[in-house]
Amino acid sequence: MIKLYISLLFSILFSSCFSQILEGGIVNDNRKMISNHSFVIEGSYNGFCIYEISVNRKGIVTSTNLVETNIKSTPAKYEIRNYLTTMKFEVGTYYPKFHHALVKLTSVKSK
Repeated sequence: MIKLYISLLFSILFSSCFSQILEGGIVNDNRKMISNHSFVIEGSYNGFCIYEISVNRKGIVTSTNLVETNIKSTPAKYEIRNYLTTMKFEVGTYYPKFHHALVKLTSVKSK
């Protein structure tokens, strides 16, 4: 039983260290991401990017805006941006026309 709690705690801490949907209307309204995307991606550089995303009522990411990063490579930033645009969220007409959130993605250099 203790091993179960330790492994659960480790998995929560490990996943929250790398990335998540940080804040914004999507978090406040508890809108779920329906696509199975990881927030840790294999890329050409180690680092992170925080983007502000906008999601329409159909659940499609319609725009991204880079807020913060420690990655210097422009192609690596575009790689992360393109990955973000493939995310899908819950559909709903009761959501705002454009729902916003800050999303942090971590890029891990492949070996």
